[in-house]
Amino acid sequence: MNTPNSQARKKCPRCQKEFPASELKCTADGTLLIDITEDPLIGTTFAEKYQIISILGQGGMSIVYKARHKYMERLVAIKLLHEHLVADELAVQRFQRESRAASSLSHQNIVNVHDFGITASGQAYFVMDCLEGKSLADLLEENEHIEINRAVDIFRQACDGLEHAHKKGIIHRDLKPSNLVLMPQDDGSDLVKIVDFGIAKVLPQQGKTQQQLTQTGEIFGSPLYMSPEQCNGRPMDTRSDIYSLGCLMYETLSGVPPLMGDSFINTVVKHLNEKPPSFTDSAPNLNIPKPLEFVIMKCLAKDADDRYSSAAELRQSILDAALDSGVQGLRPGAVTDPSARNALSKTWERMKLSLSADNGKIAKRTFSFAQKAVAALVLLAIIAASAYVTFWPGPEGDQGTPINKWRWTYLIGKAQEQIRSNNCDEAKKLFLEAKSVTKNFQDGNARLKFTVQQLADVYGRCGMFAEQEKANQELIDLATQETLAELKDTKARLRSLKKSSESGVRSTINQLEAEANTSRVLMTSQRLHARGLYRQEESLLKEAITVFQRLRIHKNEQVAEFKLALADCLKAQQKLPDVRPLLFEALNIREDYADLGSNQSTQNLIKAYLKLGQFDRDQSDLNESKVELEKALSMTRKYFPNDNLLLAECLNSYADLLRQVGQKDEAEKLGKEARALALPDDD
Repeated sequence: MNTPNSQARKKCPRCQKEFPASELKCTADGTLLIDITEDPLIGTTFAEKYQIISILGQGGMSIVYKARHKYMERLVAIKLLHEHLVADELAVQRFQRESRAASSLSHQNIVNVHDFGITASGQAYFVMDCLEGKSLADLLEENEHIEINRAVDIFRQACDGLEHAHKKGIIHRDLKPSNLVLMPQDDGSDLVKIVDFGIAKVLPQQGKTQQQLTQTGEIFGSPLYMSPEQCNGRPMDTRSDIYSLGCLMYETLSGVPPLMGDSFINTVVKHLNEKPPSFTDSAPNLNIPKPLEFVIMKCLAKDADDRYSSAAELRQSILDAALDSGVQGLRPGAVTDPSARNALSKTWERMKLSLSADNGKIAKRTFSFAQKAVAALVLLAIIAASAYVTFWPGPEGDQGTPINKWRWTYLIGKAQEQIRSNNCDEAKKLFLEAKSVTKNFQDGNARLKFTVQQLADVYGRCGMFAEQEKANQELIDLATQETLAELKDTKARLRSLKKSSESGVRSTINQLEAEANTSRVLMTSQRLHARGLYRQEESLLKEAITVFQRLRIHKNEQVAEFKLALADCLKAQQKLPDVRPLLFEALNIREDYADLGSNQSTQNLIKAYLKLGQFDRDQSDLNESKVELEKALSMTRKYFPNDNLLLAECLNSYADLLRQVGQKDEAEKLGKEARALALPDDD
């Protein structure tokens, strides 16, 4: 017999071993353990075919689960948009863009995306390879730096994957060690996979218009690896990824980032203005070859024109430099262009004196008037950049200065580091500070909700359950405020249509615009219903019906949907006398417009009969209910005999009616048929 203590187990998301709940870290690799009881999805079937096993990781926009495909017995990773971002159209579009960008790529050095979808609750997700390996960031945390021959092979594969993405017109924009996963191979080598195209940008192509999901001047990325143009919010091309890869290579060989300030903003300023220190200064004991240093420093040029023009060119130069340096263990045939090697060697000879040949000392020199003028202009640019990050209010819909956004991101990142170190008290302080920063934003409370959610989790870890309950209530209140704000906006749209109609401007365009807003009205209605805001939902639906009537749209599928939703709302409020007329009106509309050759139209009609029949049955109007439920069942058998869910619902509803009128044998027969449809493998 299992005791409560024996049932309290935690599973390591990497090695999948289970440990007692008292353990905080996996003894195998130090991974922070996740209590499988904390996430309701773990152990369930997702999207009807994926068995959720564990959490692989999570960030500001999404959470990644490890799962098994039920039918193909294949491990996959499912990336699911956070529930609090479902209503954020921009976040959903960015998430969809990530899936499209990644799924358009097919290369051995890029993670494969297999599927994309949206759950019934509106959460977007996509399915990708489950990568069994460590990230380069994990490896650097364990070893500080990577030996040169292994590092060169990692760089080569990263260039190969990057070149493929660039040829497809996709810039990654967030290359960093944690986004390179190293999968161990049988021969002891690494297979590199580039992951997380969350902020990737598709370059405009001839004849196409790029949808602007990022505003001008909006900055994304990780400051330790951001190019100067990315730090400034200027337009970027593939050479921005070359810079980020240069930062990654520098850190991989030396164990330290090339430029790092004591805050996010200081780091950004360093990327804009400072030259990285030579390896002689940053890692004097590692003896990193000068030719490799030259290649990396060329990647880190402030001006994109001074960097390598492509990932393929960079790959060739890395391998040439490695051979020039006598690096052992390079794969056969690595250098495919001898002239490139010769050119690099000649360039390297010319550049020796500039690469710390004097032990890092800079020779004294005099400056001309022109050079002083340039220096003054650079100073002005720094002042302008500082003003920008301090005072620019941000794009519409995400108001907040860049410096505050960076500060919030920094605090969240530091707090999550403290959680990984099991320092709950320090994490709590950082999250509370981050929460205070969110008052400077007008982003639909997106950052505030995420911060409060993190706080609730920390309170739970610290055993501060009263505070956790308050944080959870605050999340509910924020969600309610968001829903009410959405209601206000939806009503404003409806009223603008009503005003247009009253002023005599009635046209096909007005009607089309009204119908285009149907899904928005119904979505807002569903959210109000879910939060028990029935009075507000009733007001919205009645106003929508009135607007359609003013536009002389009395009978169509949209009006029927409004009436059915209003019937559910009134039923929830126990306003039962008003429910049946709405259900009957919706049924009449669908009968008038039904095209029995159309799947959707016929299904809608069946569901209207079913809903009315169920209501009449529950109100003991059994004669009317019998006619309606029989009609729904007969139409389903005729038009949708293979729709098991719809047929089972019709059978169960009719069986319940038969039980009420005493026909128990017939009811049991129909119930058995319904159970067989729901569980076709059962005897």
